[in-house]
Amino acid sequence: MAKRITATEASRSFSEILDAVEHRDEEFVVERHGRPVAAVTPARGTPTRTTWADVLRALREGPRPDVGFARDLARVRRARPPLRRDPWARSSTRRS
Repeated sequence: MAKRITATEASRSFSEILDAVEHRDEEFVVERHGRPVAAVTPARGTPTRTTWADVLRALREGPRPDVGFARDLARVRRARPPLRRDPWARSSTRRS
């Protein structure tokens, strides 16, 4: 069961609270004016970072466009008016 603490206590003892959560798997409910407003709990199963392998796996395992997607995209591109100028061309205005 989570230990209930006041917001003032959480503020004054935050480092110790994090140590208790990290090393002893303790949980805290922070209250303001007697009402719970936050919980400090271990981040079980929460990935700390996303790797390229994670991105590639998501792309490989994610949903695939339906068979008409490429056809629809080509139709939209043909219907669009051409750009007046190349947006990627170098600007004639030099920046210092």
